[in-house]
Amino acid sequence: MSRNRPDDPPHNDPERPPGGPDEEGGGDEADAGDDPSEGYAWGFARQESELPTEEYREHIHLIDETAEEDLERLDLSRADDYMLWGAAQAFEELDRNEDAIVLLRRIAASVSRHPALYYPDILLRLEEHLKDRGDYDEAAAVLDRLTEIEPDLRDRCDERRAEILVLSGRVGEGLERFQEAARFFPDDPWVPLRAGWALLASGRYEEIPRWIETAETMLKECADESEARAAAGEIDRLRAEFEARSARRARAEGAGEEAGLASIRETILAALDEEEARLTASPPRSDDARARASERLGALHGQASRAWDDAVEAKDEALIAAFDELQWDVDGLAMRFGIDLPGIEAS
Repeated sequence: MSRNRPDDPPHNDPERPPGGPDEEGGGDEADAGDDPSEGYAWGFARQESELPTEEYREHIHLIDETAEEDLERLDLSRADDYMLWGAAQAFEELDRNEDAIVLLRRIAASVSRHPALYYPDILLRLEEHLKDRGDYDEAAAVLDRLTEIEPDLRDRCDERRAEILVLSGRVGEGLERFQEAARFFPDDPWVPLRAGWALLASGRYEEIPRWIETAETMLKECADESEARAAAGEIDRLRAEFEARSARRARAEGAGEEAGLASIRETILAALDEEEARLTASPPRSDDARARASERLGALHGQASRAWDDAVEAKDEALIAAFDELQWDVDGLAMRFGIDLPGIEAS
């Protein structure tokens, strides 16, 4: 189960379908199908043909072949934006988002622009990371910077500002902005989907069905078949997660507790849902707040670990996998908000 909203719905730049050096449509043929991937102004074939050979090869090596220990040893103090973007993507692949943020900040502050890069995508990636870990003010500042360099993206940035408002607790104002964005983009189901995921992370379930319904209505107006399929899948994912969390909340609020490992798992998940909503609304900034969050998450991780032991003893393969995943969920939420879980080894 993923506890995160989709990192980057494909509506940011519909003229730029995803693709990379190892993906279909990547760097093998320098033709009209060489569409730029996210963060690039040029496709990989054009990069290979127009950039210095060593520069291009080093960039691709960073993305595809650099081991974690080698990445850590890299001296990027004088690296240009092209190399920084490659290293940032490599860190992201390793789920080392804090290291990626450091590099993305450098790119965002750069005054020397690399011709092969598309900076609005990179700034949106930085905003997404900052928002996910609760740095709402800095995320909003990145959006302000983006509208300065690319005024045509103002409406898309307003949509993301709406998300930040919902996540930070200014729900009424955020939903009003989402409604404006939905009117401005009537054929884009990703707008209500972003609203729905923000409400889910905030623990505000009552409004979600309306936004799912809006997404389904807007899906009918989506002309791009591949994007429509992706959005339809995301609608199903949001609905399933909403229904699962709603059911857990209802059971947690009911009288008494059922026995059994499956029930224990649901109880831990319900507590984790609440913890995500708490951290989303009030990201821990002080040492004391981080310590309290670490204690709460550590307790949930311990419960899941003990239940995993019981599942192993019972030789229940399904529950062994479920509790293993649950420990990863706790780890992932802690990592997202920069919270250490001392004494707990990686799941």
